[in-house]
Amino acid sequence: MNFKRLILTLLRAAIGWHFLYEGLAKILQGNWSSAGYLANTHGFLSGLYHWLTRSETLLRAVDLLNMYGLLFIGLALFLGLFTRWAAGAGALLLVLYYFAYPPFGNPIMGATESHLFIVDKIMIEALVLIFLFIFPQKGYGIDALFHSSVKVTAPSVHEPAPSSRREALKNLATLPALGVMGWGALHARGNYDVDATTGATIQIGQKALGELKGELPKG
Repeated sequence: MNFKRLILTLLRAAIGWHFLYEGLAKILQGNWSSAGYLANTHGFLSGLYHWLTRSETLLRAVDLLNMYGLLFIGLALFLGLFTRWAAGAGALLLVLYYFAYPPFGNPIMGATESHLFIVDKIMIEALVLIFLFIFPQKGYGIDALFHSSVKVTAPSVHEPAPSSRREALKNLATLPALGVMGWGALHARGNYDVDATTGATIQIGQKALGELKGELPKG
């Protein structure tokens, strides 16, 4: 087992799932819009974000690019398909998110999750995706499967040739993982929501009316 490739795969798939779930949650919401998110931005690029809200057509285009961009970038990263271009597109999208609410200059508006200054999770994910865009090794995935299937160079005589079947299984391992996580996400649908500012998901405890106990306050 190549642990460096495994770590890269886990890192890539984790960010991919974050993108994928955010895009899917926005699409399934049905009426999601980035209008409020854009209208309340601050920082030196806020004029650009505010301008995007002035036209219904432009705003709708931004919404579609957000929802389906997150979905397809996340899917590509998770599966390791067109990884380099997905990483580049994802990094660009995260940079736009970062400068919408930069964690500097206005600490009241910028620190939406905790005490932050310059570095937040959006920047960290963007840096990882930039690394994946530049670094030649992308981990296990469909790209690696295609690459190994067309590779014609003979293996070194100093090391045994890897099992093609074993390599194929490693490169396809994200497919069943996607199925399991997708099933879990759909099963838990309704317990999660989208945090429009950070792109994170938060869990909200829900109870049926019959489970509520105690008396209502009087007076």
